[in-house]
Amino acid sequence: MERLGTCSILRGLAIFPVLCGSFAIAQIPTQCLEIESILVDACNPSAICPGSSEGQNEMVRFRTGPTPIALNELEADWPNNSWQGLIQDATTAQITAELNLTIESCGWLLEPPGGIIPAGSGVLLVTSTAMCTAANSFANLGDTLYIIFQDGNNSSGHFANSPASGQPISPTPPAGNSTRTLVLTYLPTNCSDTATYVRELLVNNLGSYGGISGENDGSTVQFSWPGTPTVTYVNFGCQAPIVPVGVQASSSGDLCGGGTVNITGVVTGAFDAAEWTGGTGTFGDASALETTYTAGPNETGDVTLTLCITGPCSDPICTTLVIPAGDAPVVTITTDGPTAICPGEQLTLTGSGADTYVWSTSEETPSILVDAPGTYSVTGTNACGDATASIEVTASPGPTVVITGDTVLCSGATVVLTASGADTYAWSTAETGASITVNSAGVYSVTGTNSCGQATATVNVVSGEQAVATITGNGPLCPGGTLVLTATGGGSYLWSTNDTTPTITVDEAGTYAVVVDNGCATATASVDISEVIIDASFAASVTVGEGPLTVQFTNASTPSGANALWVFGDGTTSNLSSPAHTFTDPGVYTVVLTVTDQGCTATASLAITVLAEPIEESSIEVPNVFSPNGDGRNDVLQLTSSGIISMSMEIFNRWGQEVMTLTSTNQVWNARTGSGGNVPDGTYFYTLVAQGSDGRTHELRGTITVLR
Repeated sequence: MERLGTCSILRGLAIFPVLCGSFAIAQIPTQCLEIESILVDACNPSAICPGSSEGQNEMVRFRTGPTPIALNELEADWPNNSWQGLIQDATTAQITAELNLTIESCGWLLEPPGGIIPAGSGVLLVTSTAMCTAANSFANLGDTLYIIFQDGNNSSGHFANSPASGQPISPTPPAGNSTRTLVLTYLPTNCSDTATYVRELLVNNLGSYGGISGENDGSTVQFSWPGTPTVTYVNFGCQAPIVPVGVQASSSGDLCGGGTVNITGVVTGAFDAAEWTGGTGTFGDASALETTYTAGPNETGDVTLTLCITGPCSDPICTTLVIPAGDAPVVTITTDGPTAICPGEQLTLTGSGADTYVWSTSEETPSILVDAPGTYSVTGTNACGDATASIEVTASPGPTVVITGDTVLCSGATVVLTASGADTYAWSTAETGASITVNSAGVYSVTGTNSCGQATATVNVVSGEQAVATITGNGPLCPGGTLVLTATGGGSYLWSTNDTTPTITVDEAGTYAVVVDNGCATATASVDISEVIIDASFAASVTVGEGPLTVQFTNASTPSGANALWVFGDGTTSNLSSPAHTFTDPGVYTVVLTVTDQGCTATASLAITVLAEPIEESSIEVPNVFSPNGDGRNDVLQLTSSGIISMSMEIFNRWGQEVMTLTSTNQVWNARTGSGGNVPDGTYFYTLVAQGSDGRTHELRGTITVLR
């Protein structure tokens, strides 16, 4: 970055060399101008500036592009109040001189020579010639800026301050998204730049939000360029919106006992030169802000580098950067609880000791959540290498409680019920052991508990004096289907099929019996299973025909009283036994009949073909003579057509001039022009293009004789 040379300016009673133009930056805006900052909440303390208003002290900093700008070529569209125009006179010269006397650094303020702001210049726009020069300090100005003034006729504020002003101080902004927008326009080309800020994000001089009015003075918004703009909310206190010079340095990683790292310097404000020093290694370019540092042969520990910049005031400003020697990572895994997890529980695994992490689950965050047992590993990486650690997560099952023991209580006897699958137990009888002894029939339950939770089991102890056998599920057996039969009433079961389970599945009709034993007695039950006979069948009065086609369907299904559902294939259905249906559109439709009886179903289908109606052949004819003499016979030109859907006919005289256009076969020509005048007798020429509904295109040319 280079500055723009020097020139001499009278300062007080002495002549001082100053930098010509504004301070140098990396580039000049490619457009007419770029807004850089707005002093939204200006200072105007009554003790220093009696009678002054905030609207007389607000300031906007911007930079001009490749074209000089005259003061009368610039216009501002303020968020509040109207544009008063720019002024440069003895008053503005006096204000500029007063401000220059307050500068303690090496900066300087200039009025545009001849009212013309040079290209590529830093500019400070003050919203009023009635500004209070002591309100917002220029003491730290280290750059040369052009200063311009809006006419002082408007003393009201041009911007909106933070809505949190006067509210209690808070570290978070108030709710809301109230925006304000400033537009600066270069009138000759209508080129403009727009800057928008959010009132709720304006900060006080404590770096927070809210506070009394004076604590919000100095609230400023900064806008970056070029590229995608960023908006920054700052508060430098009661200071003009000038850029303080500062420098910071950072590195991309560690040296790891040797090697090369990227080093970067960031400078705010104007500067002339930069220089890196320190260490025993080498710099890629010691005068570049972004460069590299390669460690020397004996540099095995931390390396301290210094970056100094020479600012506009020639005094160097420096910062130091310590590049760590670096070590290979030592990765460990910690958890937020026991590594034995219960069902439904999650465990947080956290890796440490590195910069980045990749888990065996493919996640790339320092911590992950797991909910299943297994071995989990993480590889941690830093600039000096990588290392891996692993951990075993096991399952701690929840309780699965089971009650064992006889469930049939014979007369005068007792039964022992035993629970298992948990650590502790609580029975519905208030007993807490794993086993209990009962002497009466009834429902008994137990709740088992372990470290992962609770579970409950229930058993029904029945009286065994008399066994009662029952069979459920004796519905009809559909063709090709199965039926589930379930027996109850005992502790053991023996079916006529030799099955010994309470439930069996059958696929044939017949009689099925079961003997139940409750431990004290036995009982028998049986059920007759029959197959329902069901078949779907139907006929159609016609299967092929032109649309619209009405078809009468006749249901011939068995049994005749079965419920019917017809699906016609065109989006419609019917529940009638033998419906009639009309198919309107051409196509092939699959008609499906589904019949249902006693829970069993059967289907049948048939294809119906609907043919398209025959298409009329299109035609069109043009008469070659007509006599528009008003005798009621052949007075107009009338086309004869069939099946024509669109038409365009143009009629010309013998000199090629168009006299009439017909766009429909229903139109006629009465031998008049479009303006209403009669055409003379004679021969006329026409061209005609028509489209038929059968897809034919008719192109005709010929002559028409007008004969009165």
